[in-house]
Amino acid sequence: MKPYLYALLLLVAATLSAHADPTTSRAIDLAGGALAFDAPEAWDSVTPGSRILEHELSVDAPEGSDAADARLTIMAAGGSVEANLSRWVGQFQTIDRSQDRDAPMKQEIEAGGMKGTLLDVSGTYLESAGGPFGPKTPREGYRLVGAIVQTKGSGNYFFKLIGPKATVDPAAETFREMVESLRKKEQESP
Repeated sequence: MKPYLYALLLLVAATLSAHADPTTSRAIDLAGGALAFDAPEAWDSVTPGSRILEHELSVDAPEGSDAADARLTIMAAGGSVEANLSRWVGQFQTIDRSQDRDAPMKQEIEAGGMKGTLLDVSGTYLESAGGPFGPKTPREGYRLVGAIVQTKGSGNYFFKLIGPKATVDPAAETFREMVESLRKKEQESP
């Protein structure tokens, strides 16, 4: 009986160690080290799908779900906040009926003393395989939670979490906390 108990304990320990604790985080630098934010350990860093991205993270679908993972992209970019938010909304073929296409959920936030805008929109997302002019594949039941933070001295930073609602819904509050953790790094003295 004891060997079975020991084997069971080893199996449980291996299972627990295979899943990163979603409550722990790691600091990730932006803007050549001028800024940093705290990302959940459970969100894996992956090779960015485009050269314009500074970082890309993969957000796992909930355990037991058949939904795809979500994609989190982070980059600095130009253009006005409103124009970019409108562009993100325009990436949806249809918006869920619970949202008005002309007024998706938009909210002002603060990140490290910097002004930010959070956007939350759901519906049929037009996924582009080759940039903005590539072929588009409609993805029903998708949700985008994005934020643009107007940093002081490093331009606007774009955080965009996109994926199936089943994956993004449980990650949305953690995403917001991650964006709000953005801060200017203290200059180290020589």
